Amino acid sequence: MAKAPRPRGWSTKRNILAALPGALVTGVVVIAVSAVLTPAEVVFTVTNATRSEWELQLILSANDTSHRAWVDYHSFIVYLVYTAKGTVYKVPADVAPPTPQRPGTTANMSVSASFALNNLPTAGEGGGTPEISVLVLAVVRFTVGPAYTRPYDVRVLCDPVDYFGAKNLSFPVRCAA
Repeated sequence: MAKAPRPRGWSTKRNILAALPGALVTGVVVIAVSAVLTPAEVVFTVTNATRSEWELQLILSANDTSHRAWVDYHSFIVYLVYTAKGTVYKVPADVAPPTPQRPGTTANMSVSASFALNNLPTAGEGGGTPEISVLVLAVVRFTVGPAYTRPYDVRVLCDPVDYFGAKNLSFPVRCAA
């Protein structure tokens, strides 16, 4: 009796065994790319403050903690926030957005705001000056070589400090997301 002819082409078992290494390599590539493009952490702090009668000038520092990702700031807005009699006031501050930031470096930005048209002199508890927080709103992208991430919205609020009433300010002032 004659044997049945062997089927031509690959069997299902061979096709599955051939696809497994391809799927494994694809998974490794996806994991490597997502690990490289993981957004870096940018740490903001207020490192110095000077004040005149109702002008406040701050030095805001942005520390790129990554060792491989550049930070590119697309939008950068700063408000000085305080509360008076239950109402929250946001005073827009003048700030020049930083240039693209190298990995592992700190960028310093000069921030200034005028409180001349606000009720700041008597807004605090007991009629004194209130504690002021720095609110940073930014849109950033991280760049690693030729690859870049999607834009990320950053919202950071610094600890409240009485910049006008305190005699001995302690720096840096911590900021948190």
